[in-house]
Amino acid sequence: MTAAPYFVNHARKDRFPWSVYHRPLIDGFKRVLEDVGRRQGRSARVLVVGCGLEPFFPGIDGVTFYGCDLDPQAIEESQRLFPEMKDRLAVCPSENALPSEGAFAGDFDVVLAKEVVEHLPDPAPWARMLAERVKVGGALVLSTPNYGLDSSLGLLERTVLEWVARRDGYTRAHIHPSKFDRRRLRDLDVGPGMELVDIDIPWTRWTLLGHWRRVAKA
Repeated sequence: MTAAPYFVNHARKDRFPWSVYHRPLIDGFKRVLEDVGRRQGRSARVLVVGCGLEPFFPGIDGVTFYGCDLDPQAIEESQRLFPEMKDRLAVCPSENALPSEGAFAGDFDVVLAKEVVEHLPDPAPWARMLAERVKVGGALVLSTPNYGLDSSLGLLERTVLEWVARRDGYTRAHIHPSKFDRRRLRDLDVGPGMELVDIDIPWTRWTLLGHWRRVAKA
């Protein structure tokens, strides 16, 4: 995907009909963050991996957000949009590493990635790398499109969404090498010491939201 469609898609996410896809995910993230906040009893550090132009979700008290992305342009634009977060936004050192210096030192109460895992040909090592930065009692949260038989998303992607993509100058073919259904996300190996809490499927059936809890450090 070229840079232009990447930023066009981010700009659309809060508008109808795109919001029908994204709004349930934001609501699901908020529920997890509020649950972690209640259990931890203190302000939570939340790392958003692949933050793009949305490094935090509004309306959640007691949460300090950090964002990282492989794309320097996304981080530069995020720092312009959210100047108060400038020191908490960083470019990932590589596809297989998260920022670990300065404000990013140490582990996080929540590590979450919205619509990233499906872009990886081999998602398990990447998911384990994210999980390693989760504190005991904290959460790993991954969302991804639902390609199960209970979802109409696959048909929409091959028709309406592909038409929109080609109009914008690119194609959706091959952008999701890892296609998840509920079973495949449930079986994703996120590493030792992690316990699956839930896989939430909103009313649209178009997305999956996996929530794991760290019960022990490896």
